[in-house]
Amino acid sequence: MIPDYSERAKSYKDSVNQINKRLQLIGWSRLVALLISGTCFYFSREENGLPFLIGGIISVVLFAFLVSYHFRVKRKLQVASTYHWLNESEELFLKESKPYYEDGNQFLDTKHPYSFDIDLFGPYSLFQHLNRTSTVIGSEKLAISLLQIQSKESLQNSQEAIAEVAENLEWRQAFQVYAKLGKDSKEIRDYIEHWQDSKQSLSIVSSILAFIFPALGLTSMILLWQTGQVYWFNVGVILFVVNMLLFGAVIGKIRNEIGKTERIGEALLAYSEMLQLVESREWKSSKLKEIHTKVHSKNQAASALLKEASRIYGNMDSINNGMAVFMLNGTIQFHVHIFRQLVKWKKNHRESISQWIEQIAEVESILSFSNFKVNNPEYCFPNLDQELISFEDLGHPLISKTKRVCNSISFDQERFVILTGSNMSGKSTFLRTLGIAVILSNAGSVIPAKSAQFYPISLLVSMRLSDSLEESTSYFFSEVKRLKLIIDNLNNGPAFVLLDEILRGTNSDDKQNGTIGIVEQMVRLNAIGMIATHDLEVCETTSSHPSYLSNKCFEVEIIDNDLFFDYKLRGGICQNKSATFIMKKYQVI
Repeated sequence: MIPDYSERAKSYKDSVNQINKRLQLIGWSRLVALLISGTCFYFSREENGLPFLIGGIISVVLFAFLVSYHFRVKRKLQVASTYHWLNESEELFLKESKPYYEDGNQFLDTKHPYSFDIDLFGPYSLFQHLNRTSTVIGSEKLAISLLQIQSKESLQNSQEAIAEVAENLEWRQAFQVYAKLGKDSKEIRDYIEHWQDSKQSLSIVSSILAFIFPALGLTSMILLWQTGQVYWFNVGVILFVVNMLLFGAVIGKIRNEIGKTERIGEALLAYSEMLQLVESREWKSSKLKEIHTKVHSKNQAASALLKEASRIYGNMDSINNGMAVFMLNGTIQFHVHIFRQLVKWKKNHRESISQWIEQIAEVESILSFSNFKVNNPEYCFPNLDQELISFEDLGHPLISKTKRVCNSISFDQERFVILTGSNMSGKSTFLRTLGIAVILSNAGSVIPAKSAQFYPISLLVSMRLSDSLEESTSYFFSEVKRLKLIIDNLNNGPAFVLLDEILRGTNSDDKQNGTIGIVEQMVRLNAIGMIATHDLEVCETTSSHPSYLSNKCFEVEIIDNDLFFDYKLRGGICQNKSATFIMKKYQVI
């Protein structure tokens, strides 16, 4: 059942309003506590002022508590607001097909065997339809899962992991919310990846002096309070200056550490929260169990370690506050100690952090496919038990369910299909439908079909090519290069091949003869798949290979002086044509 995203969005909107009211109350309470503390300290100077002094101290403690509480409640507001955005956006996505995550345009590669031809990346692509990742590496992992082939065992494990994550809506959305709040970026990712090469360190002398001089400063203040002698005040001032000088000796290293990127602490906190969700569940599928095992370091949970790193970076951020720098470092060399903690943390865990973030990426990719499954409960996982490729009632996932026409096809007996049909009858769309089905099946995802049989297989496509001024290649030569790539790959083993009206860049005789030659190559190299063509003579090739080739078509009817397409796949060769009718209707000829 598809979740009621609209109702969930309304519920979180109410939570946002309630939390905002609580924040307002906390704000007024902080102001009152501050005013009371000031008043109490003022009257504490008078005779019998001890009660006022106690009241002032209590008010200051209360103020500090309210400040801390305000940050916690503000975090809850961010979480609730993100939940509201998430459910509202998912509702719009289902109703209006309005994507709300990145489109993966950076992964587009015109030289890839199929990604450019199948609308895999870019606006309103399959990637954007699936994508629910918020980290840079998660997005990369999802892209890779759409571009790779897994073993049959690995494919089965992926299906099980996707099904298991799909079972828990609350867990899935919590993971998405924390990922979104992390505001991950390529800059942050590159920065963290370079931790393994970090040479930052703090000398033993600096570490020892960071304890000695603050201790001496505290001692001088105690002696001043005990003796009342100005001498100890002067000593304290000198020690304050010394602490600032020692801090100044390492401030360059500290600024170099936090100046490389912003929001690092925020990202680390989000990583921690996501990993805590992974750690908190008892997983059943082997793939998720493996991820669970990898998010530990020396018997410590990665989430706790990353939370510690986030706290360290959060404390280091106060170096941009002039008053805090002056007071904290002149007394206790605060930022020197924080930097020392960071150096120690990196030394102990920098070799593990890339693996932890890699597991986050794995989960984000799985989550994207799980969300796809939940939003489309009628879709199915392909059965992997037989060495067979077939699809029953297969449709295109990017076409609205109200407009989608589904077709069944099997590549069991006749492994390669010659597809004919008039213009606009649905040939290219069906080729892309098959391509997307193979891509999703290879990723372990559900597919838009009633049932399916599948086994891992490479996909090779020639559908959308262009000439290149930069490489001085014509459209025809670009197509020949693509066909050569396909043939070379087939020489290494069987693959699923989709060809759409090939050799359009040459004359009709060469096109027809070349297409027949390519079909013969498909038979010789044991290719599985389909070729769409307008050359009906190509269909005669099936008589030479009746056990390997078959003819299928899409037909068009002319009803009441208009074209009618039913987009249903039929056996045989196309009989009706539409090009001349269309040109006459629009008075082109």
